[in-house]
Amino acid sequence: MPGELPDGNSPGEGTKLFWARNVWALVQERDSAVKQLEWKLADIEGQLSKFWERLDRAGKERITTQEKVDRLLFESEEVRQQRDRLEAEINHERQERLAGHKELETRLNEVFSQLPLSNSDRLQISQPLHPIQSSSSPMREPQDLKEMLANLHQEIARLKPPQEAEAFQELQELKEQLNQSKSEQLQLTNQLAIEQKNSAVLKEKIKELNAEIEAKSRNDGAMEFESEMVNLLISSLADPSEAVQRWAYALLKRSHLPKAKMAIEDYQPYRFFRCLQVLEHQKAVRTLAIDPEGNFLVSGSNDKTVKIWEIHSGNLIKTAIGHTGSAIALAISPNGELFASGSGDNTIKLWELKTGKLRFTLRGHTGWVNALAFHPKGNMLVSGGADKTIALWNLETQELIGTFYGHTSTVRSISINPQGNTLISGGNDNMIKIRNLLTGELLHTLTEHTGSVCSVAISPDGNLLASGSNDTTLRLWNVGTGKLLYTLADHSSGVTSVSISQNNMMASSSDDGTIKIWNLEQARPIHTIPPLKTTHGNEGYMLCSAIGPNGDKIVTGFDGGKIKIWGIGDH
Repeated sequence: MPGELPDGNSPGEGTKLFWARNVWALVQERDSAVKQLEWKLADIEGQLSKFWERLDRAGKERITTQEKVDRLLFESEEVRQQRDRLEAEINHERQERLAGHKELETRLNEVFSQLPLSNSDRLQISQPLHPIQSSSSPMREPQDLKEMLANLHQEIARLKPPQEAEAFQELQELKEQLNQSKSEQLQLTNQLAIEQKNSAVLKEKIKELNAEIEAKSRNDGAMEFESEMVNLLISSLADPSEAVQRWAYALLKRSHLPKAKMAIEDYQPYRFFRCLQVLEHQKAVRTLAIDPEGNFLVSGSNDKTVKIWEIHSGNLIKTAIGHTGSAIALAISPNGELFASGSGDNTIKLWELKTGKLRFTLRGHTGWVNALAFHPKGNMLVSGGADKTIALWNLETQELIGTFYGHTSTVRSISINPQGNTLISGGNDNMIKIRNLLTGELLHTLTEHTGSVCSVAISPDGNLLASGSNDTTLRLWNVGTGKLLYTLADHSSGVTSVSISQNNMMASSSDDGTIKIWNLEQARPIHTIPPLKTTHGNEGYMLCSAIGPNGDKIVTGFDGGKIKIWGIGDH
């Protein structure tokens, strides 16, 4: 650009020129700075490249050094093994030569001992042997062994580390560092494996705890909801509607909460009892028994059969056929596996409860077998008959082991207390006899009834005796003293059967067609189930009854062959 503007230009052109010069200077200055930065960047890249080259070379040198160290160690180990092998061979050769020399000396001594020569003769003979002895001396080395040893020493000298102390020390340090690094790596690997294992165990425990917490939360929520529902159901037992009360009671029975069970025990649901099932024999039903778990019903009839029923569904499981007379008496063993039946054919038969299979038959009575009772241990059976006797049987040997006398007429019913040491019997002679079952001693004779004693039952604790008679009364007695405690005269006709549940509820049936339910401890009636009316009048005479172990079922048998199961339905 020219230094001066022509005279003809205006002042504005001078200003533009000045501005352009300044911009150009700035551009040149910026380009110079950029070039300087590019040079510096190139220099830095060169230095970095040299640094990485040095690092790479150092790494290669380290690898090479490590390979040399490993090779030297390997060669040294080979030389050591070769030297050991050669030394073993030399020692073996020496041992063989020494043994040959000793053998030769031994033979020479034997020769000398056998020759009668003078000492001078011995000397002349032994002189030629000196070279042999000298050549066989173990101290002289053969030429080939010397050469091998020389070669071995040369090889060892060749494989020795360099004479420079610093280089040798560096190799040793590298070797130690390598070994230390490997040891540390192994320790870290082992520690990592242990930590991973501990971590897995902790994770599993945390998972289990979370599952338990979640399950507990669900259970707590369910329990809280169930508790609220039970409270609502308990309050519903006082509802004016009978249908609501019935539903509340049925639902409370399904709950496992203690307060639900207490509410059921305190509540008296018998007014809701209705006939749930009607079962049938071909002729009059004479005896009934319910197993200790309340699942099975056994019935005996004048049709000479014994039937086994599932009490909740009313399904017939098995019909046991074998008696040639009416099945009059039944008893189920304490473990619920067997039952015994007594018949008008004077025999007792033992059956399997769930299959109806006959086990064996007991014979000994000379009249009808009217009453049966298992000992609480299940190993003995007591029977009472029309022959006025009570028989005691060993069920393991099937033998008659005792006979009790005392009644002056037919024995109608018997019972054994839960402790197994007291036997109670009632008969057509209007008497109840209490005796020691273990010794046979007669303890008490109760004569307050004025009619045949048709049925006797003992409370779960063994302290109370209930008896039903044709004189229309129920009587409660103290078993230990024989004292009459209560006379219950609520029936209008003879009492045919008495039974007691495990929760001290008593059921009695009568010829008046009613079933009465009693609180045994308070000696008061709770409810009366009236006779069912038909188009032809009443159902018929009620000959027997039984209450379930929990008091939630009552079963009755009629002279027309029907069996009725009473309880509270689910609907």
